[in-house]
Amino acid sequence: MDTPDDDIFRLDEGEARAWLQAVQRHAAEIIGLRVQRPEHPMSPDTVRGAIGSLADQGLLNRGQAPAGGLWDDDEDPVQRALSLDVLRAVAHHNAGLALQLHLQALAARLDRATGLVPAQAGMLSLQGRHGLGRGAVWPASQGQPLGPEQATLMADNWAWPTPAAPRLLHALPDWQVLWLPVWSPLQGWGWHRLTRAEVRVDTLPHSHGLDELHTQAIACASTTSPRLDGEQARQAWVRLQALHSLGLQAISEAVVQLAWAMAREHAALRRQGGQTILGHVAVQQLLQQAYEAVQGSAQALAAAVQPRAPWPDLPSRWRDRARCQVALAHGASAALQVFGGQGYMRDSGLEKAVRDVNHLRLLGGSPSELRTCVAAWEASQPMGWHAGEAALATGLAA
Repeated sequence: MDTPDDDIFRLDEGEARAWLQAVQRHAAEIIGLRVQRPEHPMSPDTVRGAIGSLADQGLLNRGQAPAGGLWDDDEDPVQRALSLDVLRAVAHHNAGLALQLHLQALAARLDRATGLVPAQAGMLSLQGRHGLGRGAVWPASQGQPLGPEQATLMADNWAWPTPAAPRLLHALPDWQVLWLPVWSPLQGWGWHRLTRAEVRVDTLPHSHGLDELHTQAIACASTTSPRLDGEQARQAWVRLQALHSLGLQAISEAVVQLAWAMAREHAALRRQGGQTILGHVAVQQLLQQAYEAVQGSAQALAAAVQPRAPWPDLPSRWRDRARCQVALAHGASAALQVFGGQGYMRDSGLEKAVRDVNHLRLLGGSPSELRTCVAAWEASQPMGWHAGEAALATGLAA
């Protein structure tokens, strides 16, 4: 997964800022026009066209060499911050489009890591059959031996998908290549690169939220050899899970930021009892709840750009997201309540925001499962570790 520094194209902060401004203009002028009616989800062709236009901007690197695109060089804090801001800019207009772009960028990254030209319509799966594998996934991600119960849990979640036990994928319907992680007791992690012809795809009834994407059950009749295995596969799984947590949180944050702005504008215009409802304490509290959720997420992501521990520090990414996703879901609901009954109408956009954020918080591990994963990591730390962490946190706060 790692690329020598000499081969990486890196942006400085000024170049990154200029590129982000161009992306924001493009998103507002091109994508924004296509999502003005939230009650009518974009068609797959429209989403594909939007992604193509973003790829033309250089955000989706489809070449073999690393460039300045989304998640191309997550070792660099400048590009890490740029990737988060790009996802926010796209998710401000549509969360499903941002998620599709995010996953295609991660799939392209795996293609480059194995010496391949990134597929035009590549996708990857980052969730097991029932989630991540709860507490067993941490030792498995470190290549540590597992007990019988842990091994059974991991195999049940990350085994080869069959028609009787498929994996779920939320994506556009016409992807052509899928990167699929599989864990086995003997080999550990392995990444399989499957073409559409090798995979059975059943489209399921639409899930709650992310209306632009299709819920698909993925199964394969026979196994294939992994394209990436051993230590490289394990490191790729850890790195991609960390990036996935960051991406999902940034997308959710942007959705709630927009919901808060819409609710505040509505509160400043809507009059009740002789004054705008912005003057009512109950409305102010709802707006503050949404605002605090957005600010809390932004602070956590800013800390991830310049992390205390060596990057990618997956337990910290899990911990931050478990906390922030719950707050963001509550913040979206609070923004909807400011609109009263109007908020529940599909054409307001608030109803969709709530559904999208609720769906996003279940991808890549629910908050409850992420806390279980972090607890397993904490249990593996030496005695006295918690006291050291507390002292460090106190020193930073001071």
